[in-house]
Parts: sequence; C-alpha cells; structure tokens
Amino acid sequence: MMITTQAKKARGWVILPFLACFLLLVTSVYQQISDKHDILALLQQGEPAATHYEELEGIYKTYGLYDQAEHLLSYGVIASASGYGGPITLLINVGQEGTLKNAVLVEDSETPLYLRKVLEAGYPENLIGKTVTQPLAAHEDIDSVSGATRTTDGIMLAVEKGMFQVGKNQLGLTVPRLKTFHFQWQDGLVLLMLLVAILASARNMKKLRPWILVAAVFVFGFMENSSLTIGNYLSIVALKMPAFSERPIWYVIVIGVLLVTLLWGRNFYCSWLCPFGAVQEGLYKALNLADYRPNSQLISYARKSRWLFLWLAAMLALFFNNPGIASFEPFSVFFDGDGNTSQWMMMLLILLFSIFILRFWCRCFCPMGVLLDFIASGRRKGQQLFRNKLEPEEGKTEKEERQGEEEPGWAELGPVEGEALEEGGMKKEVAASRACSGCQKGESKREQPPLSSGDKLVAAALAAIWILIIGALLQNTGII
Repeated sequence: MMITTQAKKARGWVILPFLACFLLLVTSVYQQISDKHDILALLQQGEPAATHYEELEGIYKTYGLYDQAEHLLSYGVIASASGYGGPITLLINVGQEGTLKNAVLVEDSETPLYLRKVLEAGYPENLIGKTVTQPLAAHEDIDSVSGATRTTDGIMLAVEKGMFQVGKNQLGLTVPRLKTFHFQWQDGLVLLMLLVAILASARNMKKLRPWILVAAVFVFGFMENSSLTIGNYLSIVALKMPAFSERPIWYVIVIGVLLVTLLWGRNFYCSWLCPFGAVQEGLYKALNLADYRPNSQLISYARKSRWLFLWLAAMLALFFNNPGIASFEPFSVFFDGDGNTSQWMMMLLILLFSIFILRFWCRCFCPMGVLLDFIASGRRKGQQLFRNKLEPEEGKTEKEERQGEEEPGWAELGPVEGEALEEGGMKKEVAASRACSGCQKGESKREQPPLSSGDKLVAAALAAIWILIIGALLQNTGII
C-alpha cells in the first residue's frame, strides 16, 4: 500500500511539469492567434476620418488613407524598432506636405514601468509636426527620457523608419540615411566584462572574482541596468526579440550566457556577473555579525517555489503578449530607482535579510537563477549519462556518482563563497538532504529542529515576498 501511494505521488510530480508546459504552450498559441488587428480599425487610430485604404509598396507596411470623397488624407506606415525589452511597433501618419501628422503606439515588449515613464514624458505625440527631411535627434526640443533611454530611442527610430520611407517613396524627397548598426562604447565594456568573467571562471581565478563583481555592480547595474531577467528569455519564446543590428549587445548577453551555460554546464553568470547578487554578497560579508543558520527546510521550500513564480510570470507574459510583464525582479528598483510599489517593498526586505542570509534573493526567489541552474544541471547530467554508457559502473567513487548533483549556481561560487555558504548553513542543508535521500524503506527521516525566533522571522519574510512577487506581476499587467 505504501509503495502504491509513493508511486502515485511520483507519477503526479512527473505529470505536473508536463501540464504546466502544456498550459504555457496553449496560452502562447492562443495569444498569437487572437492578437490579429483589423487593418482599417488600426489605421483609423492614426487617421480617424479614413474610410478605406490602398496598400503601397515599401519595406515597412505602407497605406494610402482616403476619406469617402476619395481625398488622400495621409500615408500610414506600420514600423518597428528595438526598445529595451524587444520590438516597439508604431503607426506613423505622414501628410502630403512631408510632416508627421500622428504617431500611435501599437505594440511593445517593454517593462510597463519604463514605457509608462516615456508616455508620461509626452512620447510619441511630441514628435508630431517634425519634417521627414530631418533626423529627429536634430531637434533641440526632443530629449531622451532618463532611465528609459532604450525605449525612447526605439520609439524615435520606429517613427523615423516610417517618416523616411514615405518621404523617399511617396513624396520623392531627399531624406537622411538611417543608421544600420547600433553599438555604443558602453556595449563594448559589457562585452569585455562578459569575456573576462568567462575566462576567470574557467581558470578558477578566485582572487579576481571580488573585483569582477564590483565592476559588474557599476557596469551591468548602475551604468547599463542590463541585469539578466526572465523577461529576456520569454522574449525568445514569444518571438519578440530585438533586431540584431539595433541591439547586438542584447544577443551577446542573453544568447551568449544561455549558450555558454548550456555548452559548459556551469552557471557562471550568477556567481561571477550578477550585479544584484554581488550587492547581496557584499552586504552579507560587510554587515553580518550574527551567527545565524537558516532552517534548511525553510530554504528548501523557498527554492522550490521559484519554479512556481517562474511559471506564473511566463503565463502572464504570454497571455498579455508582453514579455516585459514577467520582469518582477527588484533589479531596476535598486540600480535605476524605478519600480512598482511591490518591487520597492520587495527590494527593502531582500536587502535587510541579505545581511543575515547569503544571497537571500538568489537562493530563494530568483527565476533567472533557477533557469540557468536547470540548464547547467541538465548539461552535466547528460554528460554523466553518456559517460555511464562508456564506463563500467564498478570502481566508481561516491564523489563521481554524485557529480552533477550540486546546485550549479552555488558550486560556481568557488572557495571564497563556499566559506560563506558554510557560515550560512547551506552545506549542512545539503548534507541533511543527502542523509534523508539515503534513508532505507522503513527508516524514519531525520527530525527537523523546531523553528527558532530567527527562523520564524525568515518564514514571515518568505511569505511576504511571495505575496509581493504576485503583487509586482499584477501591477505589471495593470490589473492592480
């Protein structure tokens, strides 16, 4: 009877991931099918008096818009450019005199907070009246929005694409040439840091790690605000990636980290480059004066919950067809001072408890960490299965049998981090879990000690942050 019950539980745990993936697939397909615009209704957003249209030739979809008397009202162009999170699509209306009559945001992949900041600054309406013969950046009355430069640049580039195409093809005017490749010096610095981190991790240069982390805080964090988020990878799933020529550094970071982790089987990003992880680690090492070891069961529950919130974020992002919604992490709040109310409260709690628990966010909540850990672990287990087919089972040491079982994100932290983990009780947690996993049938598992007052505070913090994560996601969607 006990075996049957255990088998049913095991079968349920196997079915659950497949069910979760199936729901994600259905949501994605539904959104792709339902997210079809009626062309005339869309064009009327920019030219309400239009009653019919004529499709014209061009790289970007272009239409001549007419009223009932067959008078040409304007030319409408649907063009996209890359923002911070992915493509930004606008409807651009250009009059016969060669000026911008209207610009309407049609679709985006931006983090809602950044987009809201840009819209409140007057974009894209502040571009109306500009001529097709001048680049928008040449106008002194147009400024980028601080903290949302990528989004601002994406809107301006999309408008320029539409304006310049109409100016050249339909109006026969001489228009400026669009810049075809966008690479800034800051992008070069990010690329250099990525290469240095990979090399240092590969050669186990422990002494370089603190310096790389400090540099990551300033470059990846404060300068570029380019921390990896789960929204980056959902952009791939939703096919809403930025254009390579417009955001090459996005591909270097997002695709580069993914490929290195997959091919190498090591989650080097979390331990060598994550700026928010570096901040937490710095707080722990600088301010931790208490000999507190968190209850292993609490940490275990928290680590498992990361999958739930990863799935929830993916579901909401795919349902609303905006990968930026999934970015509930407190990174932008800390490094850029922008975030919704839930993210601000979440960040304060995370920083407070990071003084007593090493990398509290990374260990208990981070969706990027669990994704990269899973990819790295899958690679190592695949290698191990391949070795098992080639090598005889006899003579294997216990260490070899356990190869690939370590948590990838923590194994990569090296001896310096290992000492901190031991202080935080992480090694004891791993040992306890192994002892339980080795229990024979009929043996009772090791009893967990009662929760201390510190553990109860941690439990309350875990519950509060779980609620705040849900709140951050709902605020991103605009539901609350």
